[in-house]
Amino acid sequence: MSGSPTTRLRLVGMLFWLAGGAVITFGWMGMAEVACVDCQLPYVLSGGAAGLGLIIVGSTLVLAAAVLDAGERTAQRAAELFKAAAEEAEAAVGEAERERAEAVQDPK
Repeated sequence: MSGSPTTRLRLVGMLFWLAGGAVITFGWMGMAEVACVDCQLPYVLSGGAAGLGLIIVGSTLVLAAAVLDAGERTAQRAAELFKAAAEEAEAAVGEAERERAEAVQDPK
């Protein structure tokens, strides 16, 4: 599997969504074959609960991937800002040293 970890996390989350939808569908199909309401309840509970659980896990994985991706972008932007600030500070120090050197050479 190639790609970043967040891409893989998103893919696994979507697979959990699909699995949850399939479990709910199979539970509904099993329930539809039985006529008595008491006999339908196990299909609704097992298919619905398991499917909902898989969907919740998938949603958590997709949300975690989004949070990780946002964190990576924020860290990258912060690194760029720190680098720009360091370059500006270095330029300011160089300018101050030049002005001081000029002031020492040419006292007015």
